Amino acid sequence: MDKLALLTKLKDLNREFSFTKNDDGYEFSVTISLNTIIQLTDCIDHGIPISAFLLNEMYIELADLSDNIGSTVKIELSSKGLKQKKLTIFNEWTDFLSFKPNLLHPPESFIILQEEIVHPSNSIDGKLKHFFDISNFLHLLNDNADHSTKVTSKVIDELVFLHKSRLDIPIILPIDCLDDALDGYSIVDSLFKDDSHTEQKSSIFKEVMYGLLINIPMKERLGYLLLNFGEFSKRFNENYQLFVSEFSFDDVRKEYEENKRDYLTKLNDIFSSVQTKMLGIPISLAIASLKMSSVVDGISFWTNFLLAISITIYSIMMFMLIANQKHTLSAVKSEYKSQMTRLKHQYSEQYESIKKIQTELDTRHDFQKSCLNWFYVMSAALFILILALFTWNLPWKSILGLA
Repeated sequence: MDKLALLTKLKDLNREFSFTKNDDGYEFSVTISLNTIIQLTDCIDHGIPISAFLLNEMYIELADLSDNIGSTVKIELSSKGLKQKKLTIFNEWTDFLSFKPNLLHPPESFIILQEEIVHPSNSIDGKLKHFFDISNFLHLLNDNADHSTKVTSKVIDELVFLHKSRLDIPIILPIDCLDDALDGYSIVDSLFKDDSHTEQKSSIFKEVMYGLLINIPMKERLGYLLLNFGEFSKRFNENYQLFVSEFSFDDVRKEYEENKRDYLTKLNDIFSSVQTKMLGIPISLAIASLKMSSVVDGISFWTNFLLAISITIYSIMMFMLIANQKHTLSAVKSEYKSQMTRLKHQYSEQYESIKKIQTELDTRHDFQKSCLNWFYVMSAALFILILALFTWNLPWKSILGLA
């Protein structure tokens, strides 16, 4: 018979005969009958560790029961026999909780006689579920504690948390903590199972616990925390969600500020690439004014002609460069408008801040566009002036036959 079946059989025996605890284990009394003899024989055959039969202060064997029909016999279950069968029995919850290793490391299987609780079972509810939630929470406390006082590898006497000052929490679990569920425990548990913001979660956990327990007498702190777990879980969840929202806001702000810098850099690069080349306009005018002269012979004509052609080609190249940069400028505007629209939809709470950044980018775009338009005008003016200067220096008198 497996362990669960044995524990269930012990529970049924206790329900029928009411076990009492003695110095060596448990005992119960039965009135001997054929049915009880069959029942006890079946229990022994299936592994229930009945250690002795006591009749009138004398120990007898199972076979002797049939000779004493109608008498009352005391039946003993020794602690040694129960341990050999790995059957963990507790009379009531107080006994279970007073055995300290149970708090953090509950037995795989056990029975609590007065409550008729058998574990494992098909359903875990009531005090049993409350206990397992508390045990899991004690592990959570231990994981987030700064120090712990260990009696053995399975027994922790006290947990120490360091926040504004030292907070000591002795592991003393009052039985009335099992009466109600840990309100909000599933929320706390799910938050800690999430691997994000681990350090911040631990810090918030300590902060909330410190605020709740610092004025509570030391030995009552664990009980107070468990009995007021709803308030604790609410504060912890609210503080953590506040941190997450602020953290998310910082991420959003970082994203759109980086986008702003990137697009401003692109807009400035468009202007800078043309600005450097526009320095050629005053240089071209200076060369033209110095080198062009009245045409008096073939050499002076070809000098003026080649100079005019060179500056004309330069002007045409500037027209093409400016046109290309204007196309690039339009593409950058289209890109940042699309990006800002996405950000405004994705982070609607930051709409005004993102809109302000888009306005700044639009202002810079319009300025760069007006500069490129002025470069168009300057290049056109250079082209016209060179043509006019070349034309002016032609030998019109000879051409018109006036000389």
